[in-house]
Amino acid sequence: MKKKSKEKKQKPVFVDDGRTIANMDYENITGYKSKEERKKHEEIRSLNLTKKERRALYRGVLSQFVPYLLCFVFVFVLLLVIFYFFMR
Repeated sequence: MKKKSKEKKQKPVFVDDGRTIANMDYENITGYKSKEERKKHEEIRSLNLTKKERRALYRGVLSQFVPYLLCFVFVFVLLLVIFYFFMR
């Protein structure tokens, strides 16, 4: 019993023709900032807030946002409970 010798298939040589498949638009790349975004960022940086002031600002924003978030979560859980008992 002789083993047949397997011939390796030769792959065609890849030639780059310069076509682009992916979108190379800079606006869609993470980390890219337009001139307007950079201007807003620089305005915020120019305020020279201390860490304490920045934390107070974040705390104020969160204190306004958290009640709405909790209401949303409460209503969502309430709807889940209602659907659970309704579908039984």
